[in-house]
Amino acid sequence: MMTGQLIQSLREQGYEEYSRFSFNELVIPLREGLKSGNIYATSFFVVILTGCGGMGALAAFFLLSDTLTGSQMAGWTLACIPATLLLVPLHELIHGWMFRWYGAKDVRYGVIWKKLMFYAVAHGFAVNYRQFRYIALAPFVVISLLLIAAFLLVTAPWKALILGVMVFHAMCCAGDFGLCAYFYQVRHRQPLSFDDADGDVTYFYTLPDLKTENP
Repeated sequence: MMTGQLIQSLREQGYEEYSRFSFNELVIPLREGLKSGNIYATSFFVVILTGCGGMGALAAFFLLSDTLTGSQMAGWTLACIPATLLLVPLHELIHGWMFRWYGAKDVRYGVIWKKLMFYAVAHGFAVNYRQFRYIALAPFVVISLLLIAAFLLVTAPWKALILGVMVFHAMCCAGDFGLCAYFYQVRHRQPLSFDDADGDVTYFYTLPDLKTENP
């Protein structure tokens, strides 16, 4: 469906535009979401703090047990950054697969190099709050589970690398958690989101004055 037709259809159903952002501006709603203190924002910060604590504890264990030297630990930690970047294609493909799972036909991928922001969008395809949260958080869940499984199977140096990748990847999921948190604020108004990939714009539509909350 073309974006104009979708907007017209939503208006006929009583929806109204809540907000719109160019892809370059999506940092605005994700920051608002992360500042909201709701379940998604809190979960994100808990994950990051837990991961950093785990990295510190593992580093202390390796150093005190002479498993790794300080320079080796630093080297493996720095290697986490390029290793995490290698996961970007898989991360975005999981977003895309989830869009297709819900019925999207026109899924596109892109990157905004100035902000090093990678994205997957479904052109002219509206998703509701429940669908949005699964699409947004699926890469975090799937990749984290794969890394946890790998962590349990490898030796000490690789454990340091994998735990670091888990933390850095979680940090890279700030946008996913932030947009879920943004969406969560208006969940009682049956919000929908869709993308105009031709115009590089993301729209959020809601019903007015709807009081029934989605769990």
